[in-house]
Amino acid sequence: MVATIQELFAQNDELQRSRAVRLLAAKNLAPYITLMERHLDHSIKVAESDLVARLGQDMTGVGLGETSPLVLIKSWASDGWLNRVSDGAGADAQNVCSLTEDARSALAFLRRLRREDTVATGGSIMAIEAGLKRVAGQLDNDPQRIKDEIEAQIAHLYEQLDELADGRRPEPDLVNLEDEARVIAFQMEQVISDIVRYGSRQNEITTGLIDTDDSDTGFREQSHQLFTEYGELFGSREKASYAEFTRLVQDPDKRARLRGDIAVVVEQLPDLDIGLRQVMTDFFRLVSAQIAEVSRIEQRCALRIKRFFAAGTAEQARGVARQLNETILSGHALLRKSVVDSPIAVQLPVGWSAVSSIGASTFDIKDLRPPKAAAEAPSVVDVSQFAALATRVDMAELARLVNAAVAVAPVTLAEMIGMVDTPYLGDVVVLWAMARKQDRTEDAPGVRVRFKSIDGRDRAVSVPALMFTEPVAAPEGVEP
Repeated sequence: MVATIQELFAQNDELQRSRAVRLLAAKNLAPYITLMERHLDHSIKVAESDLVARLGQDMTGVGLGETSPLVLIKSWASDGWLNRVSDGAGADAQNVCSLTEDARSALAFLRRLRREDTVATGGSIMAIEAGLKRVAGQLDNDPQRIKDEIEAQIAHLYEQLDELADGRRPEPDLVNLEDEARVIAFQMEQVISDIVRYGSRQNEITTGLIDTDDSDTGFREQSHQLFTEYGELFGSREKASYAEFTRLVQDPDKRARLRGDIAVVVEQLPDLDIGLRQVMTDFFRLVSAQIAEVSRIEQRCALRIKRFFAAGTAEQARGVARQLNETILSGHALLRKSVVDSPIAVQLPVGWSAVSSIGASTFDIKDLRPPKAAAEAPSVVDVSQFAALATRVDMAELARLVNAAVAVAPVTLAEMIGMVDTPYLGDVVVLWAMARKQDRTEDAPGVRVRFKSIDGRDRAVSVPALMFTEPVAAPEGVEP
């Protein structure tokens, strides 16, 4: 079905606001991409101190000599192009930097443009013909066609055996073989970038669990949606591809055979692009790093799911208590009407509740006057009251990040938010509340920070220039 003009515009408008397109539209695109490709390509992770030193050596050569390397790193992290997270805790902890998926996508797109990648070659046409023939043979229900194809393959193999027995072997067509090798290298390069999408899908699914509806109905709907989306993910091509590559990496025989084939191709095709040769040579190392990244994302998503159900179970218990209290209030209202003219004080006890923690409750209808009006809310919001977000935010991870950063040096609230991998509003508010407990500076100038909203869009908020100067304690009941 062809998309309408409105649907097509909405899709393109969403792309325009994406982080990858923002990078492509950046004023300093050329220096940014040059530095990213030189120091952070293929999802490698670099310690922040090492990255500062490396960028400092090259920034003058790309026209950014007046910019501090650390400022550039923080700017990339704020724009969503760089992951900047702590690798531990204590005095030896340090930040580790790596490109985000959006930055890797933009980098791969520009690299293809620079290399003038094309698949319209003789070797690729032969590969297309062979591939279509194989797929059509699998899809065709004509037994005779399948039989003819198998017999033709057998006859061709016997011809090759006869040529080898006679000591004859046709000279390889290096042009077509190089074309085929180039296409294979393109696919390997794409695999390295795309294999982590299985983890990204899980991250998208569990993102909705961070800020949720606290009602019982909302909990049930989100639980159902969670299981539905995970069921779809387990049957998706991302899952199938990830599982296949995991088996390939873990199978020593397949790894050895593929390594041998790569070595032959790289040795026999010396004119192959140096970048593609490097991709083929480092294929297993890079794929293993991506699989490790997916495992890290899976662990983070598992923690989100654990906290979601823990909070939801408590909310269900509170929901039962709310229903009981509503029933009590309804009975109270009915009894008020029935005994309003009684000259005696009436107190009706309610028995022990087995489903809530309210204990032995009683309600007294001696005083029929309406309650006092609620006090007017203050004009200045107390950020510390947002501590209830602990049930939706990974408090243990935030506390660990803060403590790791403070162990090195005092850090500002804005810098701390930039160290969070994909910060959401809940992360921003909780870190803000933590910082307010250590720094009560009033009228501090605002600093704009970016965070990701539940609908997937990037948003910005101004936070005061507060400082973290000492470690924070994880809240009680939260596993470190």
